Parts: sequence; structure tokens; C-alpha cells
Amino acid sequence: MVLFKPKLSIVSTAFNEQLGIEEFIRRVDKTLTDNNLNGEIVMVDDGSKDKTLAIMESLQPHIGRLKVIAHRKNRGLTTAIATGIENSSHDYILFLPSDLESHPEEDIPKLLAPLNEGYDLTVGWRVNRRQGFLKTQLSEFFNWLSRKMFQVNVHDLGWVKAFKKEIYYNVEALRADWHRYFVILAAKEGYKIKEVRTKFYPRRAGRSHFGKIGLKRIPGGVFDLIVIKFLTSFSLKPMRMFGGLGFLMLIFGILFSMYLLYLNLTIGHVYDRVLLIMVILMLFLASLQLFAIGFLAELIVSGTERKISRGKSK
Repeated sequence: MVLFKPKLSIVSTAFNEQLGIEEFIRRVDKTLTDNNLNGEIVMVDDGSKDKTLAIMESLQPHIGRLKVIAHRKNRGLTTAIATGIENSSHDYILFLPSDLESHPEEDIPKLLAPLNEGYDLTVGWRVNRRQGFLKTQLSEFFNWLSRKMFQVNVHDLGWVKAFKKEIYYNVEALRADWHRYFVILAAKEGYKIKEVRTKFYPRRAGRSHFGKIGLKRIPGGVFDLIVIKFLTSFSLKPMRMFGGLGFLMLIFGILFSMYLLYLNLTIGHVYDRVLLIMVILMLFLASLQLFAIGFLAELIVSGTERKISRGKSK
């Protein structure tokens, strides 16, 4: 039984899902009806080449709560989710994949229950996930690395979610593939998060387009983690990062200089010219540049904060 009954927007995306999209929409609609939930179904077609969009549009006259938005071309999962949220009408968002790897009848009540307890965001955890050894292991690695880097105790960052719509507008802007880090960005803002266990259901037809992970995407995923770590840890205090790196380079420069002095005093003129150039150009100058970047970043952040505070005071 669902105790928490907000006005709810079920957001989902579809890309070449003609074989299962009708069943998904009808099951979501039935779940809302059975649980007496006041909600809408917001479907975003992300540039499908098959009959997915036509099927969804044919269902609109029969399912009054169904809203369909179409991208002219495939723009990726993160952008499609953002489009769905921005075109939703209600204050609570529940995201499900349209490929039926999630079970709407089970997952909608599970995801809503923690919101009734005062949580701001509920995250599903696929406890029985089976999508091939490489894909599963890569996903588990990124989730483990994210937990260690950000201290957010969530096991499945890229799965089903229910949350207050305000979170979307209060976190850093979502970029390509950043839907995986939505939970991290929400945690940074202080929102209360609860994880619930959900079942994973293998696709019965077609090929999965949700949460694809491959070897080619590993470098990009690592770089995204680094960028988000910077945003969550140093965006308001950039001097802590740039100044710290500059100080480290300065220390190395001093140590190399002392080593050069030692060589000249003990064994004479040995490699001093090459090492001296390296010390001066690569260490001392680099440290000065990092300090300068940190100082400029602090000025930018301070100026931005003053503009925001003035805007709020008006």
C-alpha cells in the first residue's frame, strides 16, 4: 500500500522500443490507477527510427494522463531525462526505464514509500542484476569508485529513482551521461537519500539502450568523476585545490634546487644546466601559475556569490 500520494510525474525515455513500449505505458497507467495516485506519464522519444513514437502517440487518446515529447534525433539518455523533467507538471518525479527491465507495479510503490518517511530522493538497487559479466563488473566498479570518492552509500547510481523535482533545479546542470551522478550531486546539496532493493528483469525483446557501459567509455567516465569531484569539493574554494597543487610544486622545486646545490658543492658541475631549467620552468613557474589560477578562480566564485546574494535580496 502506498501511503505517500503526491501529484506524481512518471518520466521515462524510449529509443527504438516498439516491441515493448505499449505494455510499459499500460502497466504504469494501471499501477497509478490501482494505487489511487494522481499522476501523469511523461514519455520522451529520443529520436527512434522505428514505430516507437507512433505507438506512443496512438495511445494518447486512450490514456489521458500520457504526455509524449519527441526529439528529432538521438540526444542521449541524460538529455532525454532532462527533457522529461522539464516538461513535467508535478512536484515529484519518478524515473523508470521503458524497456521493462524494471517492474512498474513493484517499483513505483517501493520508490514512493521512503518519500512518505521524509526522504527527498529514493534510489533503486538492482540486487540480482545480470547483464553480462563485463557490463555488470564495470558498472559495479564505477559505483564502488563513486562511493569511495564521494562517501555516498548508494550501490546503483544509474537506476530507477523517485525525488522532489526541486532537486533537479538545485544541482549542477546535467551534462552527457551525468544522470549517473544525479544522486551524488543531490547528496552534495544536503538532500536525504534512501536506497531500496529492486528486482532486475532481463529484456524480452530488442537491445538495451539504458545505462550502456563499454570499454570505450571508461576514460570518459573516469574524467567525469574527476570533474564532479572538483565541483563537489572545490567549486566554492578553488584555492584549496590549485593552491595545494602549487604549494606541492613549490616544495618539489625547492628540493630539486637543494639537490642541485648539493651536487655542485660535492662533486662539481654535474647535469646542473638541464636540471636547473627543468626546476625553474616546470616547477617554480608551474607553482606560480597554479597560485594565480586559484586566485582568479576565487575572485570569480566570490563575484558570482555576491551577484546571487544581491539577486535574492531584491
